[in-house]
Amino acid sequence: MSVPIGIGPMLGTAAALAVAGATAYAYRLGRAARGAVVRGDDAELAAARELLSAIPDGLLLVQDGRVRSVNRRLCELLGFERAELVGEGHPFPFWPPELRHELEAWHQELERDAELDGELTFRRRNGERLHVAVAGRRVPDGGGPPRHVLTVRDMSPSRRREHRLAELCGRDPETGLLDHLEFEGMLGGAVRRAAAYGETLTLVLLELGVDGHAGAGVFGRPGALVAVERLQELCRVDDVLARTGDGELAWILPRTDMHGGVGAVARARTALASLSGVRLTAGICDLATAGDALALCAFADRALVDARRQGVGGTAQYRPAAAA
Repeated sequence: MSVPIGIGPMLGTAAALAVAGATAYAYRLGRAARGAVVRGDDAELAAARELLSAIPDGLLLVQDGRVRSVNRRLCELLGFERAELVGEGHPFPFWPPELRHELEAWHQELERDAELDGELTFRRRNGERLHVAVAGRRVPDGGGPPRHVLTVRDMSPSRRREHRLAELCGRDPETGLLDHLEFEGMLGGAVRRAAAYGETLTLVLLELGVDGHAGAGVFGRPGALVAVERLQELCRVDDVLARTGDGELAWILPRTDMHGGVGAVARARTALASLSGVRLTAGICDLATAGDALALCAFADRALVDARRQGVGGTAQYRPAAAA
């Protein structure tokens, strides 16, 4: 008996769910869909299709490294049309390029163990990242290449709550800025994104001086806290400003080269010009010069040391030739 056009992938997903035994609900849907085919009932086929589309989790059927079927919910989660997903192979369109190796490793583990749960990050069609819970199961296919059915659930709301709690725990109590540990994590992520997209990135280390005092105790002075507020107002949406030490701040500037970092410091000084006794000393390095996050921090710190030698309010850029 022939299967109506468009119902085959839906039945494949339903059958896979039924065999995998993901949930009793899915099993009943799979059994209902197969029964509709046997009876050749177009109305029941349409109803089965609607039932599968109404499953609250995204469904993905992968065989031989390619997407064979998706449901409506997955398309809604990811923002892709079905035709943009079905037939695509690794790397799938919803894989963030900076996480490709992690996702490939996850699929390899699923193929090896036949069953795997985990939390992953997918990419929506518009480029936004989506945190999801994924459960994968291998299902039989009559001797053909193994099939894997994956259920995908949006974890973004709970993830945002967790992130907010973690963010509050990672704040410096004096300034309200991210602390040193959180800064290191943010810098690592920013460097990975810049490398994945071929973008520039600059790190500026700042030493804040108030009334001739620098180092320990500076952030206890009212002028320093006002300066921090003004620096925060200068930050773009994806800039990161953190407290990294006594009187020291770190400013991560995505999509900014060394010259742009110098300009950012100049804008910061302009913003603080009306604050009596407040001075900034700055060391600057960009990712193109450093190559990785660890070197970026080390080289920006060397530049800050050079800036201190110029006196309060100095600015220095890290230059490999000068450091040799």
